[in-house]
Amino acid sequence: MIIVQGEVYLKECHIDIIKKESELVRKRYHAVVRTPVSDIIRITRQEAADMIDRSRRQLQRIVKRYREEGIRGLRFRSKRPHTVSNKTPVEIENRIINVRKATGFGSEQLANIVNESLNVERRYDKHVNKTTAYNILTRHSLVDAEKKMIKEYKSFERDRPDELLQADLTRFNGVPILTIEDDHSRKLWAARLDNETDDNVVDGMKRLLHNQKYDSLLTDNGSSQFSRKNSTIRKYCDQYLTGKHIWTSIHHPQTMGNLKCSEGAEEISDTQIGKSLY
Repeated sequence: MIIVQGEVYLKECHIDIIKKESELVRKRYHAVVRTPVSDIIRITRQEAADMIDRSRRQLQRIVKRYREEGIRGLRFRSKRPHTVSNKTPVEIENRIINVRKATGFGSEQLANIVNESLNVERRYDKHVNKTTAYNILTRHSLVDAEKKMIKEYKSFERDRPDELLQADLTRFNGVPILTIEDDHSRKLWAARLDNETDDNVVDGMKRLLHNQKYDSLLTDNGSSQFSRKNSTIRKYCDQYLTGKHIWTSIHHPQTMGNLKCSEGAEEISDTQIGKSLY
């Protein structure tokens, strides 16, 4: 037994070995080796279990593994089973891959086609569901998840003026700014507001557009002034919209046009200023 910097080692060679191991192995080693000693540095099994945040029963398993395998037995072991009893046979997995490459169908259609062929072959004990088919495609890199999650941004515009107007609130040098953009001509109206109350925002929209009616309004979900539950904006839409109020997808600000005002600078891309700030 050797003591180095307050830590106990059973053998001198263990000092360099333990330094190269993970923190989990080091904690387990120092807990395990202090339980069999008979002098004042000895600790109880319960204290050793507390050192590694495990129960006494789990500690006993770790001690047994250390006796049988040495330091290697203290390492973390995956609980993943060595064999999978219900694994899809390789022949059926290859069939799914071949049908995918030949047709480009999705997981549900692939499962239906493969199951139909298995029924024709009277292999009623085999069945593939769409989840299994999808997992097989994923393992073989036939499904590009990133392209599903991150799509290329596409610019779009309406066919005529006043078909869709985008409204948003921002700040310029600390001053609240109401912006409205026509989604066809990219014409922009902007007005300084005294505050961002519901009535003030609606009054600003009326002033900028001279109380004219238009088809639809597009706003984000983040501003309470344009919320679905806001009765003030609902009354405005009932009076001035011939179409409907549209909200952008949550956490997807790209739907809105680039109307951005920052401290000390104003940036408006792909737009024409319709009216100057009040």
